[in-house]
Amino acid sequence: MSIAESVLDAVRAESARHAGRITRVGLVIGELSGVEPDSLRFCFDALVSGSDLDPLALDLELIPRRNTCSDCGNTFTVVDYNIACNICGSCRTVNSGGDEMRLAYVEVEDP
Repeated sequence: MSIAESVLDAVRAESARHAGRITRVGLVIGELSGVEPDSLRFCFDALVSGSDLDPLALDLELIPRRNTCSDCGNTFTVVDYNIACNICGSCRTVNSGGDEMRLAYVEVEDP
């Protein structure tokens, strides 16, 4: 619930900067972020319903886990927890993405 509240705080802050009404917000959520998309959507909808932001829509872009190979430099999507490089086969890889969560955009309706 607190993540959804934080998103709405950010939306309200953006709303203060624009003349129009915010109608849609987009978030980027990584697979490793610890955020469950369905739970976030449920909490978001519950908080928006009947509020001053109703009917604010939420778009989620889910980002897969990515690793980078320390041997060949290849960056790849991790599938089924297999951290081996898909180019050289090395397991000397480090996480390079998929743990992010950020506000991607807000859509503002012209007044």
